[in-house]
Amino acid sequence: MASIRKRGSNSYLIVVSRGYDYEGNRLKSVQKTVKPPKEYTPKQAEKWVREQAILFEREVQHTPEPINRSITLAKYIEHWVADVGPKKLADSTFRRDEQDIRRILPALGNYKLTDLHKEVIRYFYEGMRHSPRLDGRGNLSEKSVEGLHNTLCGLLSSAVDEGYLTHNPAWRCYKPKGKKKERPVADEKTVKKLITAFEGQSMKYETYFKLVLATGLRRGEACGLKWSDINWRKRTIHVQRGVVKLSHQESITKDTKTTSGDRMVYLSKEMFQLLKAWRKECEWDRKQTADETVSEDDYLFRQANGKPMNPSTFTFRFKKILKQNGLSTDLNLHSLLPHQRQFADCPRR
Repeated sequence: MASIRKRGSNSYLIVVSRGYDYEGNRLKSVQKTVKPPKEYTPKQAEKWVREQAILFEREVQHTPEPINRSITLAKYIEHWVADVGPKKLADSTFRRDEQDIRRILPALGNYKLTDLHKEVIRYFYEGMRHSPRLDGRGNLSEKSVEGLHNTLCGLLSSAVDEGYLTHNPAWRCYKPKGKKKERPVADEKTVKKLITAFEGQSMKYETYFKLVLATGLRRGEACGLKWSDINWRKRTIHVQRGVVKLSHQESITKDTKTTSGDRMVYLSKEMFQLLKAWRKECEWDRKQTADETVSEDDYLFRQANGKPMNPSTFTFRFKKILKQNGLSTDLNLHSLLPHQRQFADCPRR
């Protein structure tokens, strides 16, 4: 197995062991230095270096490349969906890739893997820019096209790993069209207006929005919180899961993506008091509707069936609040994060 060692800011040393000779003496390892293109992102560079390590190991070991020149992308995807994707990816990522595959297959499925050249792939991306969304609201966004590119890159990287290809033809094929839209940031006047608007909502929505803005939690992370995650003595919340909703599928709960995502978040006194008030309201509501009490395993923001609420429900409500108050609907919850201290310290009505 080839080993990879980083040398410098953009240089990697690939070392391939050659095993032992017939007398049991270790043969001298073979080395090669590679440098990924400077324009690659860290993730792209990592994948590119792994591919180079596989190819170099084959070269050193004189391993014949098991390339099936007749296999099509559709045939490879069939194998990938059954044997590779479910083992390699998180469940939510795999489902999202399956959605992208439904668009990739009609356009590229009949191509042999070895016939997928850059021109073919770029033509596919351009066609997707004029392809209608599933909900009929215009064409695919540039973000969706970029997502298709990432999925196709992942599929072809797996094909390289398995020996069906000698390189990934999708690398450096995608170029964003037009200028990247900058995320709008709310000014102080807008923030104050929204604070007032949140306090005019039900306590559920007020608590959710203020919690997200006071702590910087992602939408899905807030939906994934359980009462057991709150340490009332230390005034902290343990963030360890999130809720993900994919198109035309039920929401799923999953662990945080990274170890850094699993974290403790500290609460202001005001936010702490608001959560206490929300807990009391939940207790009262459960007693009235089901003659039950709130369990520590319950979600802070739950549906009647006990499942966590869909993050999109809160996004829809936020857009409604913006419209009702004559504010720009280009704003989103994260547009307000530069002002999150204001939300953390704002008193309850």
